[in-house]
Amino acid sequence: MLLAAMSLIVWCGAASLLGLRYHPARQVQPTTTVRVGVTMVTVGVRVTDRRGREVHGLKVQDFRLYEDDLPQTISFFSEEEQPVSLGILLDRSQSMGVSDKLQRAKVAAMYLEQASHPDNEFLYATFDDRAEVVVDFTANRERVESAILGTLPGGGTSFYDAILAVAGRFASATYPRQALAVITDGADQHSQHTLDDVIQGLQTSQAQLFLIGYFSEFESRLFRDSGEKITLIDGEPIDNPRFVFKRLAEETGAASFFPRSDEEFKQAAQAISRDLRHQYTLAYYPPRNSSREGSYRYIRVKVRGSGLKVRARLGYRRPAEP
Repeated sequence: MLLAAMSLIVWCGAASLLGLRYHPARQVQPTTTVRVGVTMVTVGVRVTDRRGREVHGLKVQDFRLYEDDLPQTISFFSEEEQPVSLGILLDRSQSMGVSDKLQRAKVAAMYLEQASHPDNEFLYATFDDRAEVVVDFTANRERVESAILGTLPGGGTSFYDAILAVAGRFASATYPRQALAVITDGADQHSQHTLDDVIQGLQTSQAQLFLIGYFSEFESRLFRDSGEKITLIDGEPIDNPRFVFKRLAEETGAASFFPRSDEEFKQAAQAISRDLRHQYTLAYYPPRNSSREGSYRYIRVKVRGSGLKVRARLGYRRPAEP
């Protein structure tokens, strides 16, 4: 299996496993949180140089933002760390109970909660053949930690259904910056919904979707060497999770990770936490066009500077307004 066995007893053991000492997120001066209803579109933007290093110090005038190729006025901009409504979705399917994979996943989930903005709110959910929101959005970190530690292995894997069930909860989130981090070890085999359903669901949400694919060595090779579909022993075709995870992350301006060792698994959790802390936050009022309400709107972000690369969500699906 990918990871050697280890028991998770208390969170101090989890921190030791990650090789980290927790330091509270840097306090920043209060910033204005924009809450102007459904018409405001918030975009988290990551900027890197040619070597993949994060670029800081850019100003609002360095960015250009387009919707359907039409330039938009950036109404809110911040480089400072913004509080996030963060959902953590943990796979507790039967296979996660093998070789303490679930315990390792709990460690990563705890780290995502601990190494975050002090004002974040959290949702914690699990899934096997059905999704369960164990703790709805709350600022009570103790409740979240207790729920994570109490997670037990279950049955099958309904990944798509779980994503949609949790994505719908972000409608009641406090902050315009929103993210969902998923830790799972397998391909979807039991969902009632399809990949297209998930993509459309995420397009109506402002949440970025980060994914950690926690596969066995055999699965990792199989998924890496296969195309977009994989045929099971019983002849049933399923979606290759490597393609699925990359597609979903790209759609929402996030990232996917496929760790092959303890160290890479630790690095994946660290990368998600760092990503959320250091993104630029841009927001704008989209043009109202009643003939296109409910349709997909493309978003494009450009930045001034040679060799800089931008990662942001590809677009959104605007619901019809009354």
